[in-house]
Amino acid sequence: MTTMFVQLRRVVYLLVLLQCCVCVAYAQSGTKAVTPMENDPTEILNEMIREIGSQKYMFYDNLQFLISAENDCKKVLNRAKNATNDTREVYELLRSLLKEIRNTENVSKEESESKELLRKAVDAQREAKDAADKAKSIAAETTYSVSVMQDRTMGLQILADRIKKIAEEHIQNEKVKKLAEECMQKAEDLKAPLEGVKAVIESAPKVAEETKRQAEEASIEAGFLQELINEAFKHYPQMKEELERERNEAAQTNANPTNTESGSETPNENKEVDGSLPNKQNEEEIKNPNTNSAQAEAGSHTTDQQQQSEHGSEGQNNEESNVETQEENRNSQSNHPTDSQSSATGTSPSQNTPTNSPSTDSISINIPQLSDSSSIPALVHSPLLLLLVWMCVLGCTAVF
Repeated sequence: MTTMFVQLRRVVYLLVLLQCCVCVAYAQSGTKAVTPMENDPTEILNEMIREIGSQKYMFYDNLQFLISAENDCKKVLNRAKNATNDTREVYELLRSLLKEIRNTENVSKEESESKELLRKAVDAQREAKDAADKAKSIAAETTYSVSVMQDRTMGLQILADRIKKIAEEHIQNEKVKKLAEECMQKAEDLKAPLEGVKAVIESAPKVAEETKRQAEEASIEAGFLQELINEAFKHYPQMKEELERERNEAAQTNANPTNTESGSETPNENKEVDGSLPNKQNEEEIKNPNTNSAQAEAGSHTTDQQQQSEHGSEGQNNEESNVETQEENRNSQSNHPTDSQSSATGTSPSQNTPTNSPSTDSISINIPQLSDSSSIPALVHSPLLLLLVWMCVLGCTAVF
């Protein structure tokens, strides 16, 4: 019993020792390693210059989009105002006409005037509705652009302050003094655009808000006018069908000229296509011979490359087919007398074919795998694992 307890105690000691060695082998540092590039002031300042360049580009891109949205917002605002005014005028005229119809109860007397007025009313109502919908959409886009521009401006201001601070820390270093001064200058250059964008950020929301109000007003006026139009169509039911038919015919006539022009070609156009007469493209080629020659050279160069690639692929396919043919010949020669042998041994000819012939693709794939053995996890701790193996052997020897 005493000997057994001694042996068990030795085994426990060995297991504890193995556990300690495993912990040491797979231990990871708690502190993050700092690369030399992070401590290099030159790399830090160059990174700051690249970052400020990219942020500045996005800043001007958002600013251009905001200015364009504000201009579009002003255009749809004017359109909504004009549509609202026209709707109000037609509304008053149509209301007075309906009053006369209600009082006199003579519909045929005012039929000629009513048709023209109803046509104007329908057009004004549609214009007001379309202008209101467009104004609401553009106003929403402008509001979103303002919020994006505010975030971009704040981020660029924070970046400029951070670059100034980093440049001041390294400006006394003679090696990176020029880079630090360049960073300081780029940060100073941001003051003017950051101050100038404030005016756009303040004016754009006002225009968007006014556009929203005008869109709501135009939509309301369009609704009021639609009520009078519906009442007028009750008195003149045939006018509704006539106006719809006229509108459809007008839409078809606007669409038909393009189709007829595209479908029917004159002899001159056919000659231009055939090349007998100089067309616009030929005139441009005459005017720009340098451009055409450059394009021709580029096209011929591309064609040569395609031909070379095709010849290369054909040659490669021919080589592969030749290799396969040689292998088949060797296999057929080696397997020709083996029909009786295969029947005797119970093996098929397909089993006798060599399966370990490496192809070009397998060779090209295996080479980088062998050369990149440094990244295998089992080889990272090879000295420690070797130490563990030796300790296991010694421990087993000591125990048994």
